[in-house]
Amino acid sequence: MSGVWTIVRGWAPFAALLIAYELMRDLAAMVGAEPHNLASLDRTLFAGYEPTLVLQAMVNRLADPDVLEDSASLVYGLHWLLPIAVGAWLWWDDRRAFNRFGISLVILCALAFATYVLVPTSPPWLAQPASVQHVIEDSIQRSGLPAGAVWLYAHHDYNLNAAFPSLHAGFPVVAALSVWRRNRVVGLVLFAWAAVVWLAVVYLGEHYVTDVLGGLIYALAAVGITARVTARWPWLARAPA
Repeated sequence: MSGVWTIVRGWAPFAALLIAYELMRDLAAMVGAEPHNLASLDRTLFAGYEPTLVLQAMVNRLADPDVLEDSASLVYGLHWLLPIAVGAWLWWDDRRAFNRFGISLVILCALAFATYVLVPTSPPWLAQPASVQHVIEDSIQRSGLPAGAVWLYAHHDYNLNAAFPSLHAGFPVVAALSVWRRNRVVGLVLFAWAAVVWLAVVYLGEHYVTDVLGGLIYALAAVGITARVTARWPWLARAPA
């Protein structure tokens, strides 16, 4: 029985994140803040160009753009599986690192969810529907998935105006930093994966580069806060007997 309780207690933060995400959507709707469009920040950073439009134009000029579209959509879809996979590895390898990883994710999401509610921002495909292609929509339609799965994707009631900061950008950074001390090779792989995700979400029109930078900053802040918190209260990261 103690083993079951250890698993429940250890993985509770991951379940809490899913529940909090659903609550955040409802709270954002209640607050009703007007969403912002961060396209101008991207244009300022890149001398008048928008990386999303540049990347989509480059891919569309290829002989077979569907391969890159589907690959990028798959990368995007693995968002929630990454923390579960890394968490499972840390659970067996280093329970203290697992606990710190869970705390970092909770802090990252708490900071992000508060931002989504108080200062909502629209993704490029929603803010600029006339110029930004909604690549994932096209990829889903030709994916061959069961009709029920396509319908569920199209009708799932999620918060559309939750682009800044990008948790797609932040999750792999937290994962990479969490495993770095345990295994440098795995850490480097996760940092490389983070770069792939950053490129994919910008190309797909799901995030501006500004959103990605926000996700990176929030992730670093979450890991830093976790280090301070666990140093002050070591029992938070203590591995159970």
